[in-house]
Amino acid sequence: MERYLIKFQKTDLVKFLSHLDTLRTLHRAIKRAKLPIVYSKGFNPHPSISIASPLSVGIGSLGEYADIELEGDFDEEVIRDSLNQCLPKGLYITDCIKIKSKKPSAMSAVEAASYQIQLACNFYKIGDVIEKVKNEKYILRTKRTKSGEKEINIRPMIYEISLENNEKISNLKVLVQNSNKGSVNPEMLIEVLRDYGVDFSIFEITRLELYAKTNDFIALDKFFRLP
Repeated sequence: MERYLIKFQKTDLVKFLSHLDTLRTLHRAIKRAKLPIVYSKGFNPHPSISIASPLSVGIGSLGEYADIELEGDFDEEVIRDSLNQCLPKGLYITDCIKIKSKKPSAMSAVEAASYQIQLACNFYKIGDVIEKVKNEKYILRTKRTKSGEKEINIRPMIYEISLENNEKISNLKVLVQNSNKGSVNPEMLIEVLRDYGVDFSIFEITRLELYAKTNDFIALDKFFRLP
């Protein structure tokens, strides 16, 4: 049995697939490609596929990752190309990496995520708000947990935030914490901006990449290629 990391894009109408539907779509493609997926043991066996970080419905991505486990050793390009022939438009495998035995799962390796949020707004007003966010020490948000609602400070989880003006569209780019210790999602950031009283419309939200952490943040595919 061998583990492989696949990196894929989720765009077009496919971005409206739920997390479970995305898993099912990947599983169907693996079966159609005649790749021997490993199944769990027990009464109700499940295919050995896990997505590194679930994505909210309606958000596209250029940097999604999934672990798959196969019976046997396969060429990485063969896996990538055979899956792409069986996937619907909008789901596209850009890379496949054989995972070294000492490496963790992609899910446990993820520490951060980057997003681009395209806004229609007054660039200068939203720019002023971004500067205020950067200077804040506390940005409190209520988060639902298994034990109930909890107020958390998300400011330390916002690592980078910047704004680029592109004619009528402003591109808000952020790098935020995305791990089992806590996460900030785009919906939280949009709430923060609205709290400052800025009026804007959202065109599109795209996850750009997922990151592991060594001395610094490193894209997940590069992390899994490290010796």
